[in-house]
Amino acid sequence: MEITKTLQFSEQETTELEMHSFINLVTVVQLQLVMLRDTCAGSELEELITLTEEFHKAIQSKQLSYLNDDFVDNFQSRILDFVEAHYDQIGEEEADFHIDNFTNVFSVMVQRMGELKKRWDTPEKWEKIRIDEFKADFLSFFSAMEKNSKGRYRIIRNIAEQEERDYLVNFEIDSCHVDYIIMPLLLKDVVRDLVANARKYTAPGGTITLGISQQPDELRIVVVDTGYGISSEEIDNVVDYGYRASNVSEKVKTMGGGFGLTKAYHITRRLGGRLWIDSEVNEGTKITIRIPVAISN
Repeated sequence: MEITKTLQFSEQETTELEMHSFINLVTVVQLQLVMLRDTCAGSELEELITLTEEFHKAIQSKQLSYLNDDFVDNFQSRILDFVEAHYDQIGEEEADFHIDNFTNVFSVMVQRMGELKKRWDTPEKWEKIRIDEFKADFLSFFSAMEKNSKGRYRIIRNIAEQEERDYLVNFEIDSCHVDYIIMPLLLKDVVRDLVANARKYTAPGGTITLGISQQPDELRIVVVDTGYGISSEEIDNVVDYGYRASNVSEKVKTMGGGFGLTKAYHITRRLGGRLWIDSEVNEGTKITIRIPVAISN
């Protein structure tokens, strides 16, 4: 089903959509800090949680003073120092998990921050991205998702290695340019969000397939999962701001805002493209995006 409806957003909602992925990273940090209240509550931890809330608000309002390496490095150091200072209190296994996960999240944050600043003034600029770098970025993304699961599941790419609770991810990129593709960095963000959505709304043991095809005049992106699916009556609604399909509300507990498909549709339309959603309840969902290339190659 092709989605063709017109959506209207406030300036704040538009910012929320465009900053969605980065805001999610800050939310992950905040949730991990809140988890530490059970073992090492105190004023120092509350200061870090408050700083995270300030960071979250600053990103939403695009305050550049927070989007710099010094701030992020200092923020990460304060958090890691806190965990290490309370290592015995938290417990070896739990502390190691937090240290590893915080380090991973901040590493991804620095990379995303670079992308944000690069696209700030020209969000629709088409950039050349090497396929090997694109794949490496997504492998890091998959690794971060897996580590954040705290052992609840693995993300693997070889079906021969798949166990009962492993997600199998198939990931292929083909390009008429052989070793690179061309896309706005905003769209790269959309692809990450769609894959994260597919994982979130697919039970462990499922399969997620991502395909990107670069043609001379068109970029095609397809994400398929074997997840919970969407009822036919709701497919046209899932791109609405904050909407989440009714059949997943009890199955998936999430702190997300339900913006993944809204953002994908918003950015696709903004770039002159088209988006299709094909889905069946308990069978899975297929998202197809086709966008005309806006530069001569």
